[in-house]
Amino acid sequence: MRILIASHYLPWPLNSGGNAAQFSTLKCLAEDHQFTLVCPVYTEAEFLHVNELQRQLPQVYIRPVCYNKATRTRFLARIVRFIRGGRLLDLSAHQHPEPPGMGRPYYPFLPLPENLILVLQEELSKGTDLFQAEFVEMLPLGAWIPENIPKLFIHYQIHFVYSDRFLTTRGRDGYSDYLNAAMRVQEVAYLQNFEGVITLSEEDRQCLVPYVAPEKLFVSPFPIPADIGIATDLPQRFDGRFLLVASEGHAPNRDALAWLLADVWPKIKSKLPLARLLVVGEWSESAKIRHSTAGLSFLGFIPELATTLRGGILLVPLRIGSGIRVKIMVALAQGVPVISTTVGCEGLQVKDGQEILVRDDPQEFSKAAIQLAQDPELWRRLAVKGRTAATDYYSPEVVRRRRNEIYAELAENHRRARAP
Repeated sequence: MRILIASHYLPWPLNSGGNAAQFSTLKCLAEDHQFTLVCPVYTEAEFLHVNELQRQLPQVYIRPVCYNKATRTRFLARIVRFIRGGRLLDLSAHQHPEPPGMGRPYYPFLPLPENLILVLQEELSKGTDLFQAEFVEMLPLGAWIPENIPKLFIHYQIHFVYSDRFLTTRGRDGYSDYLNAAMRVQEVAYLQNFEGVITLSEEDRQCLVPYVAPEKLFVSPFPIPADIGIATDLPQRFDGRFLLVASEGHAPNRDALAWLLADVWPKIKSKLPLARLLVVGEWSESAKIRHSTAGLSFLGFIPELATTLRGGILLVPLRIGSGIRVKIMVALAQGVPVISTTVGCEGLQVKDGQEILVRDDPQEFSKAAIQLAQDPELWRRLAVKGRTAATDYYSPEVVRRRRNEIYAELAENHRRARAP
């Protein structure tokens, strides 16, 4: 099958959950279909990433579209100037207002650049059997793609769920509620233009059932990241390291680290004075200084994530989000025990006390961390069961089979709907 993909992100390097998820899925399906991937690049350095991605996925045709934020801002400014009768608004202030101490959820539904549309139009003219849009920024494309092509959307994160949780956690005001309501209406409306929508979990599917015809909704997670795999041997004991995998650029990660350091880590440190907390991911120097505390180290981006995690305990104190977490899948695959909030492990095929420990109260979260660090039998049991779950539900073979079933069903449904 010839499949044209429009993605908001170039899935290389593998330094984010979204990149790892998209790359791993493409890799496990690359021999089954003819994929063309159209996605933006913003800098000259990213063109080097395109070359490496093409080397990693030789069966996939990578079509980069060069546009940068400055160009996009000028384009939006022209729209606003026209709407306001010539009065040019400060777009940065209107798009990203952040009252002290609160902030607002990301607004994704901005017009896509002209050159992206032109490239997609060119690729469509060559012929395709299925169009696939990935990430919420690409949702509006469903209204533009011709009706004679089956259209599939990959929903990595239900945005209105993320937005609701963001405001519940960080605080609301009138303008935030307005944006949230508008985003919900837009997201639901755009989804109607697709014949199929893939969510990564049954929980996310249920969130969409009131808005999208159930027969259009499919569940299919992504596989264990291709650069990680599933461990053949397991670490033998806890080595004293707690780990948080999170980068500063994602607002839920900033909230997670702040909550962990304020309400959880001091309790762990008081009972385990030799314990260390390692943060994997990019953080600014100002953030490192602001969060500095005993036992905490920032490691930055680590290419060998699996090696870094092994022997430790992964903490996932997320209070905002939707979709499923790559970091937990990596830990499970490597036999690394995990303590998570309910939001953090939502959608994964795991149960509290079996493959993972789930705690939402900071006191209970810290108690679970202390218990797991001091109980070698529990630590080992979670490691074994976690790896089993990763093998059963998130191996490339399992994901490949499910995605191909969905492609075949969508194509057949489209053919029947258009038959005379």
